[in-house]
Amino acid sequence: MDRAAAGRTPITRRALIRGSAGFGALGALAAVTSRTSAAQPASAIVIGSGFGGAVAALRLGRAGIRTTVLERGRRWPIRADGNTFATFTSPDKRAAWFSPTAGISGLLQIPVEPYPGVLEKIQGNGIEAVYGAGVGGGSLVFGAFAAQPDKPDFDMVFPGGTDYDELARTYYPRARQMIRAAPLPPDILAHPNYVGARSWIRTVARYGVAPSFIDYSVNWDIVRSELAGTAPPGISNGDLSYGVNSGAKTSVDHNYLPAAEATGHVTIKPMHEVFEIRPRSRRPGFVVRARLIDERRTTLRIVTMESDYLFMAAGSFHTTSLLVRARALGHLPRLSPHIGDGFGANGDFVVLRTALRDPYGPIQGGPGYGRIRDDQLSGGPAAIVYQASPFPSPLGGVATTHLIQVHTDERGSIDFDHATGQTRLTYPFAEGTSVLDRRASAFAGHFHRMTETRHGHPRNGIPVYSRASGFGSGSTYHGLGGVVIDRAARSDGSVIGYDNLYVVDGSFAPGAVGLVNPSLTILALAERTMDRFVATL
Repeated sequence: MDRAAAGRTPITRRALIRGSAGFGALGALAAVTSRTSAAQPASAIVIGSGFGGAVAALRLGRAGIRTTVLERGRRWPIRADGNTFATFTSPDKRAAWFSPTAGISGLLQIPVEPYPGVLEKIQGNGIEAVYGAGVGGGSLVFGAFAAQPDKPDFDMVFPGGTDYDELARTYYPRARQMIRAAPLPPDILAHPNYVGARSWIRTVARYGVAPSFIDYSVNWDIVRSELAGTAPPGISNGDLSYGVNSGAKTSVDHNYLPAAEATGHVTIKPMHEVFEIRPRSRRPGFVVRARLIDERRTTLRIVTMESDYLFMAAGSFHTTSLLVRARALGHLPRLSPHIGDGFGANGDFVVLRTALRDPYGPIQGGPGYGRIRDDQLSGGPAAIVYQASPFPSPLGGVATTHLIQVHTDERGSIDFDHATGQTRLTYPFAEGTSVLDRRASAFAGHFHRMTETRHGHPRNGIPVYSRASGFGSGSTYHGLGGVVIDRAARSDGSVIGYDNLYVVDGSFAPGAVGLVNPSLTILALAERTMDRFVATL
């Protein structure tokens, strides 16, 4: 049996007494008293190493708990030759998780050899959800936006008692500090590569709503080196989708995970695909089985581990799938019947804007620049952010992408199919007819008219969005839900039905986080969950 790497900090008497559910209270106390010197330290398994898994690993390690992080993907150390990751314009096998093609949905698709690349596409019924793979999980491939939602938008999505004020006071600041999130500096904004960001300011000025300037998970000193030609380009050319070759993106493999390993209590095991979870029979805890795979996805061996605590952090689809499967097969029958419910796309709607009045330039330095939120629209508040992703325009010149986010109660589900033995993602909202599509496309048209086609602007270009080309609401980097707070999990992150089982990733969020990218909120919620967990030890 392959067990978690050993540490030496003993579990507290209180924790052992609470964990000895098979004994009476007096019997447990007697057992602890007679075996204190021989007591094994507490152990934990974390499934996944993205935003939530990295937080869990660090806080468990600092609490002295023997912790093993099981990550299905490989490590991606930054290479000195600047060739760690595939690039946006030249995707290769490193851009795709065991897929025969690589590239943005509907665009730049090229055939590749299946490989444990950084980006996986889950093709559901009605939507494609995109997830990261590798040590660092989704933080490897996210757009580096570290935005905190406005309180009214957060409260519209999350159930009462979630306490936005506590998150804003303690956990959002902690998360920002850990990932070194900061806005785009003025000297970088002034560089020729960032003409797009400067033009965006003029664009939104015509709309008439003052923008807010987002923090980004970026080491701006490395970006300065990129612009000086002493580091390979990555952030400075908007090439963030498959990882950043300069190492300027402050993904969690640059902060949380190294700090976790430095505690001496945390071991990260890449290329371990978890496929089964069961409760431990002798005492509280869990047995986890995983396939150790190679770069062709050949199973080298089956690894079986057990732990006192289990933290689910495999991303909303995979965390939920593991639990849905465990319930369906009778391995975890006490899980809530709501496991699998509440999947949402975070209100995302990607638009390709063409016929631009302002010059955005052939190179658009990333990650973007800012965001506007309009709460005077007939369908409710909406937000739009500039994403700094250059495309050849169908009308000539350069087009650029923006992410629109709106509020919608539309939710799908992740279900187990007994006929195939697999889970499936269902999002039954057709393009153009869903609330999300109607509100977001109306806002896209309104924004474009206000900023590009009025004031005597001669060109009448329109925003382009189509699920067939990977735009609109047909694909999301921000799939959330499945183990939703107050439905399948409690507000402290514990999963209903089983002690010592926690969820710390995007599956905990109720399908959205409130008109912003979810990375910072996932970090903040995970930090709060881990604080509450550690306080019980």
